[in-house]
Amino acid sequence: MKVLSIKNCEIGTGIPKICVPIVGRSTEEVLTQAEYIRDMAESLERQGSGRCAADIIEFRADYYDYVTDGVRLNEILEKLKDIFSDRLLLFTYRSEDEGGELRHDRAENMIDDIYDRVIAGALVDLIDVELFSGNYRVARMCAKAHDKGIKVILSSHDFKNTPRDDVILERFENMEILGGDILKFAAMPKNEFDVRRLMELTRTAVDKKVNHPVVTMSMSEIGKVSRFMGEKTGSAITFAKGGQESAPGQPELKELYYELERIHKELNGGE
Repeated sequence: MKVLSIKNCEIGTGIPKICVPIVGRSTEEVLTQAEYIRDMAESLERQGSGRCAADIIEFRADYYDYVTDGVRLNEILEKLKDIFSDRLLLFTYRSEDEGGELRHDRAENMIDDIYDRVIAGALVDLIDVELFSGNYRVARMCAKAHDKGIKVILSSHDFKNTPRDDVILERFENMEILGGDILKFAAMPKNEFDVRRLMELTRTAVDKKVNHPVVTMSMSEIGKVSRFMGEKTGSAITFAKGGQESAPGQPELKELYYELERIHKELNGGE
């Protein structure tokens, strides 16, 4: 599997990179959350091994009240880029069908314009594009982002169940064909078997099936273990809440940070 290098961050090798979402509705809430996450991450880094505690900051724009206001959107991205100058910034607008906030009917109709604006401004390092938003839209977004040096996470979510292995592998294949740099799949497990199956399939995909970093997770409390085991399964990024969660089952940042270190030592003979 190819390792993806963005700035000083290598995605797809070693301990999974930690992504923390910001889900504020107002500009004040977004900036308050951002400063809280930054301070928490820096504190963990000082107290722990020094390894980065929040490699990627995800701005969940579907929560933001002013996502359709181009001026305000650019201003908040500039402020986030300044606050997290030493970390990667990810822009995500999650649709209702895939677990996003249903608060912006106008934004749903403007989603292409919103992404075009974000890409043109080049104020983020990564964007998240949903696989099922349409092949033309996905390929177009990937091409535009790559022209600006922005990497693309192609994502797919299933909040009802965990599909068959062949269905999941086909999604990864389509993500690569359409231009994704990171391939993300999240599913709701019905039982612990679903959790183990997705974790084992992730290892198979990374070893034999795909050429790009893969990110997988089983949602809910049942699937929480999958968020800790990325170094073993090959899942390259894991998500933690720095306050409010953006998906079911996200652990607290502090819990995730120390558990990833513990598992790393266990897998590497205590080193």
